[in-house]
Amino acid sequence: MGIGPGVGFVGRLRYIASPVLSMIWVPTLYYTISSLSIILALWEAGDMTLDAQEKLPEGREVFDFIIVGAGSAGSVVAYRLSKNYKVLLLEAGGEPNPLQYIPGFAVFLTNKAPIDWQHKSVPQKFGSLNSINQQSSWSAGRGLGGTGNLNYMIHLRGHTQDFDNWARITGDPSWSWAGVLPYYKSIEDYDEGGDETYHGIGGPLRVGLPDYVGLGPEFVKAGQEFGYPSVDFNAPFHEGFEVLKYPIRHGIRDAPYRAFLQPIRRRSNLVIRKFSHATKVLLNERNEAEGVEYDRHGERRVAFARKEVILSAGAITTPRILMLSGIGPAAHLQQLGIPVRRDLPVGHGLQDHIGAYLGPFFIDKPRTLALERDLTPGAFVNWFTSGRGVLSSPGAHAAGMVSSSYAAARGEATWPDLVLYLFGFSVFRTFGDEFSKAFSLKLDEQRRYYEHAVGKESFLIAVSGARPFSTGQIKLGGSSPYDALVIDPAYLTDEGDVDVKVLVDGIKKTLRLIENSTTLGKEMNARFTDVSLPGCEHYIFRSDAYWECFARRSTVTLHHPVGTCGMGRVVDTQLRVYGTPRLRIIDNSIQPIIVTTNTQASALMIGEKGVDMILKYWENEHLERMDNTSFQYGEAANMSSSLFRITTDKKSFSTKLMQWHNLIQK
Repeated sequence: MGIGPGVGFVGRLRYIASPVLSMIWVPTLYYTISSLSIILALWEAGDMTLDAQEKLPEGREVFDFIIVGAGSAGSVVAYRLSKNYKVLLLEAGGEPNPLQYIPGFAVFLTNKAPIDWQHKSVPQKFGSLNSINQQSSWSAGRGLGGTGNLNYMIHLRGHTQDFDNWARITGDPSWSWAGVLPYYKSIEDYDEGGDETYHGIGGPLRVGLPDYVGLGPEFVKAGQEFGYPSVDFNAPFHEGFEVLKYPIRHGIRDAPYRAFLQPIRRRSNLVIRKFSHATKVLLNERNEAEGVEYDRHGERRVAFARKEVILSAGAITTPRILMLSGIGPAAHLQQLGIPVRRDLPVGHGLQDHIGAYLGPFFIDKPRTLALERDLTPGAFVNWFTSGRGVLSSPGAHAAGMVSSSYAAARGEATWPDLVLYLFGFSVFRTFGDEFSKAFSLKLDEQRRYYEHAVGKESFLIAVSGARPFSTGQIKLGGSSPYDALVIDPAYLTDEGDVDVKVLVDGIKKTLRLIENSTTLGKEMNARFTDVSLPGCEHYIFRSDAYWECFARRSTVTLHHPVGTCGMGRVVDTQLRVYGTPRLRIIDNSIQPIIVTTNTQASALMIGEKGVDMILKYWENEHLERMDNTSFQYGEAANMSSSLFRITTDKKSFSTKLMQWHNLIQK
């Protein structure tokens, strides 16, 4: 189409300049994306240089509390404690990079070295089989704000029955849905939907919808066609679909650094030490936590706590610090020559969500985000000036939470065990490369699988088994704090293969919904690719055997590790480490069973609830020494169901977990 006769000079100039700008812009965009690791490394180098110039006090440093880890939970704990107490916050990373504030860049930031610990699992036998060496790549945030700076920002608390189950397992009703709800509300400033019965107003964390929701409304409408209502995932519900909400303020990522740490950086009570790698907890002859040993810019230092040491380093690093301190499985520590201070099943009970990225699905309408078409200079200007447009969303636009036929058969039809995440962006030119880097997948296979979809309107659905029975373990790889951990999530190893059967059920439910709904299937001609997944070509396409192969080969972590220091096993319900006075764990490692959803919101809640316990204790007890008897490991039976005596035998735990699910409704 040519230029109309009524078009003025500016219009004609734009018409001529547009293809020229596109020729310049698109290569620049791809170059920037490919150079992100270099950009992040330069930022960290500058930050580290400035930080190293700070001279620290000589002599003995004493604080009321020491917090290890400035991630989601640690940020909340520091926010609350430093109001009235002198607090040292230790963080192994540095300042967040400004690019991490842009929600739309989340898809490009996973597994980038300067901001990500880049953990690797041991080779898996039954899941994540298309990963390089069959090793699952585990991202974990490094820097102030932790994983909250690089995840997909999805704010989901968990299902109400998740927490009622916690209360049953631990014998403590304060961990029920009714017990944890006030802590969720107190951190929130809920901006969209809901009501004040279930949502907080005026808290530090803004939660709401982004300006851009993509195909989200259509996905929710398609779910309604199949009998799943539009619900509020952060309130009581059974099954349903929803356009996802994020911690976002004016289009900028709001959690947890910006919400909790940035506002208190100038507090006189708070000392933040960046690039400080905690090596162990210091214990006295009575096994009380006295302080923390840490490395900072090549110097070994110690700091002491008058009241408590709090580990908030996450489900991967917290067990590392405990075991290096002599708290963990005795046989494992003795094998590494680490003196045993307390024999506890640290590292056991590991759970994680894995997802099969199902797609690409093709549609005939321009309703998804196409990188070359939509990520224009104007899109960046729009976001920088108003926080609006496609860059206001990390790409996960909506989700469905449904129960598999296996959950229904157990009498748990109102407790979903599947989450279907809509990722509403089309396959772009380097999609295979980026997906391969993010999850350490085989590059040639990813390129081959996605090349036919480049330039076509498409989307993906991540099908997640939300209540897995499989459990794994984290061990030390050596006695040095810098040795790589031995991480074995043991994906899809549960007795009876329920986990993989649930995934296949979820895949088939997703296909029916996408292809047979009026909203997506009829009006948009939504259809699944006809290309076989690498490694599954020898199966009949779309047969049950093909889908099981698809589930086992395509599954990747959703970065939700929990349970390595679970309540009733390593800590009591006040989050105090058994047999180790003045030491608490406040992070997702204490979850006795993984929540159904993403885990950042639950980490924030655990931070809020944990710090409330601390404040109440020290307000009531003043400076009295903690009662030693309440920390004894042998008293776990008073809090934890005998059914959940977690042993070092993985199959035993998996079997008990299955038994618990079977008995819940009786």
